[in-house]
Amino acid sequence: MEPMQRKVPTNLELILAAGDASRITLPALMDLAAEAMYMDFRKLLEESGISDVRPTHGCVFRFLHGDGMRLTELASLAGLTKQSVGEVVDELAKLGYLERYPDPTDKRAKLIRLTEKGQEAQRIGFSLFAKVESDWAEAFGADRIAALRSLLEEIALAKAPAAVPELALPTTPEPAPAR
Repeated sequence: MEPMQRKVPTNLELILAAGDASRITLPALMDLAAEAMYMDFRKLLEESGISDVRPTHGCVFRFLHGDGMRLTELASLAGLTKQSVGEVVDELAKLGYLERYPDPTDKRAKLIRLTEKGQEAQRIGFSLFAKVESDWAEAFGADRIAALRSLLEEIALAKAPAAVPELALPTTPEPAPAR
């Protein structure tokens, strides 16, 4: 695998942490780590025979499940505009990964759902992300990757809970008032 290619030379990187020229900011490091993980993922994805899925398609594959959902809900979950997600949906429909169909509760609206091909690609994608995480655990230490995951989940739940519905804890009903 090729080493990760930096798009911006270090000396032109985002503002350096605390003005220290030897220290890259935390957001820049997180971007670099995410980029490296996506590179590993894309390599595995192509090896699995899926060559027409692009990184931008993740905004749909991450959230779309079951009987489908409306474009507005999908865009909201992805934190993107309806127009942006609509373009991704159009492209994935042309590729045969998803389909639109009438919403049974509102015939004016359309729902989007994965086709069998889309469900298989989603299953493969999730399993490949698990493989990348396992590979990283082997390379960098299982305890360290588990701690990183735990910290990132904690941050996501604290700072952006709506963006991580998978991590939402089930709410327990309030006990009935005593009589």
